[in-house]
Amino acid sequence: MMLFQVFFMGLAAQLATALVQDVPALNGPVPYVPSTEGAKRTPSDFVHPGLWHSHKDLETMRDGVLNGINPWKSAHDIFANDSYSLSSYTMKGPFPIISRGQVSNYTSFASDARAAYQNAIMWYITKDDAHYDKSTSILDAWGTTLTNIVGTDRSLMIGLDGGLFVNAAEIMRWEGGWVEAQSKWQGGVGFSVQLYWLFARQSIIIGQANYGIISIKALLEMAVYLEDVALYNYALWAYKNDPCAGIESTISTKTGQNGESGRDQAHAALSLGALGLASRTVGNQGFDLFSYGDNLLLKGAEYTAKYNLNETVPYDPDFRRCEAVLVAGPWKEISIQNRGIGVYGTLTQPIWDLLYYGATARGLQTPWTAKAKAAFDAAGGEVRVTWNDMPSWGDLLFATGKPGNGTFTKREVGRGR
Repeated sequence: MMLFQVFFMGLAAQLATALVQDVPALNGPVPYVPSTEGAKRTPSDFVHPGLWHSHKDLETMRDGVLNGINPWKSAHDIFANDSYSLSSYTMKGPFPIISRGQVSNYTSFASDARAAYQNAIMWYITKDDAHYDKSTSILDAWGTTLTNIVGTDRSLMIGLDGGLFVNAAEIMRWEGGWVEAQSKWQGGVGFSVQLYWLFARQSIIIGQANYGIISIKALLEMAVYLEDVALYNYALWAYKNDPCAGIESTISTKTGQNGESGRDQAHAALSLGALGLASRTVGNQGFDLFSYGDNLLLKGAEYTAKYNLNETVPYDPDFRRCEAVLVAGPWKEISIQNRGIGVYGTLTQPIWDLLYYGATARGLQTPWTAKAKAAFDAAGGEVRVTWNDMPSWGDLLFATGKPGNGTFTKREVGRGR
């Protein structure tokens, strides 16, 4: 504990005068990529809100809850009582420097990011100003305090916890009329400046496997919020083509095998979930990635679901992630580590609602994914897991359909609407 305190005291002293606009340690130019289907041409091409939830998605959610229709209503009943959904939530931060790595203090940001997101969802459903105030106060507190993000695993923190953070901001800005604190025409301070320099710019160097997929997902989310055409097109191209983190390097086009199937099942599932969230964002921008590559994402979901339901699947040791040697690979056999589906048991990644609803929205049959969702639900799936790898609450957040009588369909931007 003393070493931890000394480290951060020294780091704080070193960076006490750092400005948000200082160039972070991990930084590189946005690479030029060839034109790709679904790319943007101008900032006005972006759709808002348009990350995990479009306006239509939010209305579907709210309509289902207010009309008492399942799965929205039953999922909301649990969600609304979660500590991170409460307007009485007490912030754990903010702090000027956060780190994820050998020395970490990022859990304060992780908790606050989740609370900002869940309160944003609560505000949209209830229109209770207390939730509006809680979500935006968290966004503004961190948005006017954070000066640096460090640590060897900062990209994971940016992609996972930062994903919740920017989704909260997208909802509150475009549906709630939130204006970032201290934002000014000269630039240099405020939430968006942090988002650009500390979050987005440190995700440009895409890693391998699930690590890299999480960065691609984050880049897409942040690019939409920032209306950064070059960043968005780069991330979209990487989703399709990156040789170590793109979808075809992650999922076998022949069988659906995952590049981490030989490592363990939790990481295989995480990569599918991150690809699914990226597909939600791009879908809300008008291009369907769930169907990309002849439904490759859903083919991967079927393979991983089937194996984790204790069925036999083909395994090719030659199809593996880049730099497998970093995690005790290559692997001659498919891994039994974390095999299974359950909230408190082995495979604890809450991905199956997201993937199941992605398939049903397109009229596609994914029997093993459907069985995996059923198994996860039976194990108590509508709960929040204890980390931010995935948002959880899939029956509320991602369910598709046309609930109720459409009473709550008029768009009115601003608090109390």
